Amino acid sequence: MNERIGEEVKKAIEASIPRLAQEVEGQVLEVVNKLVMSQVEELKEMINELQTKKSTRRCTYKEFMACNPLPYKGEIDPIACQRWISSTKAVFVRSRYEVEDPVMFATGLLQLQAKDWWDAYSKELGDDKVQTLTWQEFKEPFLKYHSPQSAIDKIQEDFLCLRQKDETIDEITNKFLDKVKFCGEIAGTERLRIIRYHAMLKAEYREFVNPSKCETLNELIDWARDREIEIRRQIERGEKRVAEKTTNPNPSKEAKYQDQSKKGKTSSGIPTCKTYGKHHSGECLLGKKGCYKCGQEGHPYYRCPKKFKSVLQL
Repeated sequence: MNERIGEEVKKAIEASIPRLAQEVEGQVLEVVNKLVMSQVEELKEMINELQTKKSTRRCTYKEFMACNPLPYKGEIDPIACQRWISSTKAVFVRSRYEVEDPVMFATGLLQLQAKDWWDAYSKELGDDKVQTLTWQEFKEPFLKYHSPQSAIDKIQEDFLCLRQKDETIDEITNKFLDKVKFCGEIAGTERLRIIRYHAMLKAEYREFVNPSKCETLNELIDWARDREIEIRRQIERGEKRVAEKTTNPNPSKEAKYQDQSKKGKTSSGIPTCKTYGKHHSGECLLGKKGCYKCGQEGHPYYRCPKKFKSVLQL
């Protein structure tokens, strides 16, 4: 009897083992799954926290200076002034600055006369106002002092008189691009910039570069560079001689010009002004009120209607 009971119990245990194993396996998997999910959630929270700290972390002055921002020494030069403003703003963006940081960081870059200006201006404002000064509120007086309208007027006048002499295409292009930023009234459209750029080039470039076929200024600049390369190749092949090395085939003509220059006149009979060395007829208007070109008051030389019409006809 006992043996029979033992056999029955053994059979029952053997029959229940797979079910028990399955139940245990399910419970273990459930526990493991809960533990894994818990760890995953904790990792997600840690990652989010790190990202939040990274995005909200304030940039220090040391980190700002590590980006090598340019100093400013106080030049009264609109081109240099605007260049400094632009480069400093770019460093702000890279360093992830806070809203209240730009003025404090930027004023740390001021040196010499620029530092003297800031010391005087900040003293007028007072410490409380300086602490809350925005970037825009700093830029306005800074530009007004270091980029005055008189200096901008001079750039516009020089822009109208800009002509290529011994400069390479890249050199004259850099001068053109530096000045054209301040000449919106004179060269405010792409077509006007193309016309002005073409007009300032030497004849050996203008004759081979057609501005009407260029839709952008960059296209015209590329054409001029290609022409410059071709001129250099011609010089190397001996097909073209540099003007300074050529001899004058007509000595009598050269002597005639020298005689005229001694008399203070050009070949057309226009005398040389003794005041500033350029050629013009009539009374010299330098230092007097009004336009140098037409003599009328109410507008400077670079905005003279007669001057502007002649520019557009180039």
